[in-house]
Amino acid sequence: MLIVNQIENTHFSKTEREIVDYIIDQGMNIEKMSANEIARNTFTSAPLLVRIAKKLGYSGFNEFKSAYLKELAYMLEETDVDASIPFLLSDDLMTISKNIALLEKETIQDTEQLNHHDELQHAISLLEKTKKIDVYGVLDNILLAKHFQTLMMDIGKDVQVIDQVTGQKRSACLADETHCAIIISYSGQTEEMLEVAEIYHKRQIPFISITCMAENSLSRLADAHLYLSSREMLHIKIGDFASTTSLKYLFDVLYAGIFSKNYKKNLETKIVVASYVDDRQSEDEYINEK
Repeated sequence: MLIVNQIENTHFSKTEREIVDYIIDQGMNIEKMSANEIARNTFTSAPLLVRIAKKLGYSGFNEFKSAYLKELAYMLEETDVDASIPFLLSDDLMTISKNIALLEKETIQDTEQLNHHDELQHAISLLEKTKKIDVYGVLDNILLAKHFQTLMMDIGKDVQVIDQVTGQKRSACLADETHCAIIISYSGQTEEMLEVAEIYHKRQIPFISITCMAENSLSRLADAHLYLSSREMLHIKIGDFASTTSLKYLFDVLYAGIFSKNYKKNLETKIVVASYVDDRQSEDEYINEK
């Protein structure tokens, strides 16, 4: 769980840690408990619960409690494959193959269910009407963003993918009202991405966040927020199978949504561009379009 990971990486006093451990141990049982009741059960005081919540970035204990229960309920939903450890030492190759296929299928379905119509529509509207789209991320997110950039280029949309080498804060400072950004951070707490987001927010330039479904600093600043499938642990995992699949799906949905706004023109443009830049041939007559 991402909130638990955040808790583990936050400094608490001894008494605060006792409260936190109690909350984690109780799990969904805290749904019916008030701050005063938790304080009584841990022989502490209610103001300490508020202080714990604020250390974790929440306005008060009730906001933290709501976010924690939402994430816990999400993580307790049954899935066929563990997103972090999708195969075991004893699994043979075909079991591994089957599990990865199931994981990708479940991940796409999960991502689709997390993102509702109004927020998707808002994100697509922001991207459609802007002249320039800036995409920020780290590590493998940048590679997927470049695929999105190529798709958008073929329908005449100007997308620039800005990595850490390019100078992300500098690029954010140079953006103007003709820009809209997409800022990607699985945790929503990546320091570099928050610095970029603060620049866009202060300069009133719209941006879309793509993060996990847990409450986080990045999505709070965003004009529109989209959610990645959030069952993958931050550190204890074999690979980024789920988060990578989820992000590619979201990029594809954004591209398809923009494409559909001017379907005939975009399809004609796409075909014309392909006729000039793609010279691949196949012996299969169907896919070779003969």
